[in-house]
Amino acid sequence: MTVLLFDIDNTLLDFDKAEYDALGKIFTHYQIEDNQENRATYSRENKALWRLHESEKLSREELLSTRFDHAFRALNVSVNYNPVAVDDEYQLYLSQGHELIKHAKELLTELSAKGAEMYVVSNGTSRVSRPRIFESGISDHFREIFISEEVGHHKPSLALFDYVFDHIEAANQKEFTIVGDSLATDILGGNRAGIKTIWYNPKQLEVSGEAQPDVQIQDLLEIPTLIKAGN
Repeated sequence: MTVLLFDIDNTLLDFDKAEYDALGKIFTHYQIEDNQENRATYSRENKALWRLHESEKLSREELLSTRFDHAFRALNVSVNYNPVAVDDEYQLYLSQGHELIKHAKELLTELSAKGAEMYVVSNGTSRVSRPRIFESGISDHFREIFISEEVGHHKPSLALFDYVFDHIEAANQKEFTIVGDSLATDILGGNRAGIKTIWYNPKQLEVSGEAQPDVQIQDLLEIPTLIKAGN
């Protein structure tokens, strides 16, 4: 029986929409014009820090405590702000975004009905990830939820996958498959852990970098057929 490890952000839950809404509230609060250029500036600064974190050159704590300072400096924000307080506010808004990706609910319902063994393996913080998973109504489909902040390691680190393997009883490592939208974290992490990988790629992006997905899909409802064929 295949054991499925699901990423959450932009695989099952629409993180882009949650981020868009949360950032809009931050811009309003701190008197920043909400336009495409300013959003792109925030995104550039944020992604640069996340890349450092994923390559283990920056801790999660440093990332979260400094990203709005980097962004607000780039945006020439003139009002007084505390970057840690801004991030706390932003994460609160993020935690309220729990819209599902197309066909996520149908997929999980079908797999649960077939007795699939499913887990969440997500890079994120407890205060954001857990409320989003719970409020979306999908938490009951998973036997356990592994959040990188709680584990102490993040994808694509092999240490995170070793932790997951150690905490799932009586599963053969060869039976694991990870499903995710990120080549750099989900697929590369799966490659390093020696497990099967399914890249959820609705935008049909080109494979790049070190990661090599075993399978690419554009619709989540392709997964049940793949799992059946794999068994």
